[in-house]
Amino acid sequence: MRGRGRFDRTVEPDPRPAAPPSRNRSTMRKGHRREYAAGRERGSTISFRDRCAGALTDIGVFGAVSYRDLAEARFGGHPYTTRRAVNGWIEDGLVAESTARGPNGNPFKVLTLTPLGVAKAREHAERRMDHGQEFGVPRIRRGHASHDTAVYRACAIERERLRERGATVRRVRLDAELKAAVARASESERRRRGRRAADAERHRTARELGLPVDDEGRVLHPDAQIEYEDADGRTGRVNIEVASGNYSRETVKAKAAAGFSVHASGPAAAGTLRSLGLGGGDGGSWLRGPADRDPASVEL
Repeated sequence: MRGRGRFDRTVEPDPRPAAPPSRNRSTMRKGHRREYAAGRERGSTISFRDRCAGALTDIGVFGAVSYRDLAEARFGGHPYTTRRAVNGWIEDGLVAESTARGPNGNPFKVLTLTPLGVAKAREHAERRMDHGQEFGVPRIRRGHASHDTAVYRACAIERERLRERGATVRRVRLDAELKAAVARASESERRRRGRRAADAERHRTARELGLPVDDEGRVLHPDAQIEYEDADGRTGRVNIEVASGNYSRETVKAKAAAGFSVHASGPAAAGTLRSLGLGGGDGGSWLRGPADRDPASVEL
């Protein structure tokens, strides 16, 4: 049908077919395009609120977490989404942000919880994890920040492997908690019945916690232990060790032989793992931490 347009010109009908309806049913973007992309990463339906709850719980469980590692593990590696979450936590008095240095002197950001943040993380954990889950005291050990934050990276890798198998993480125990539990049980028995009974109790407690005992009777403690529940409701544990450059081949071999999932922090440890046939396989990985990154990129 013809019509009259502006200036009395004849308006011809558009001969092109109508455009098909858009297949994109999502709402309009809010904020930076990378923040938008983070919300739909790999088809994920995890909301920003749930990502924040998981991230805050992670900081509480591990005590100190690298900013970049948290971004990669919980926010799809998107710095703007991570910055939005961290700024909100800082404004609410839940999180403290500081700078630590890796073995080569490179700076990287570390996140810890305030007492108010610990309480909030516990609330989130009650809906996701075992009620016995402990929260690490917010701390950055001088000279150990790179290793301590690498433990979180290793656990994030193992958590993803478990997720792909349909398993759910129920509890994480760090080495300090495991050592304290074994020592407490042993000392209590020593006071009651003597040294021999204390040794027996130490070994019993270790077995109960899923910790191996070597041929000389020593309990082997991992850097962290993940307790999980599989798709059939069965529980299991993964003992995780982060090997640094100063680990000897004998130490790495002993941890691997004990069934630990060994991860290398830094190229020297990665070389040791590879020489033992552990690097890059299911039994280990190379964790590229703050010392392997350009300092400017770590600052985000």
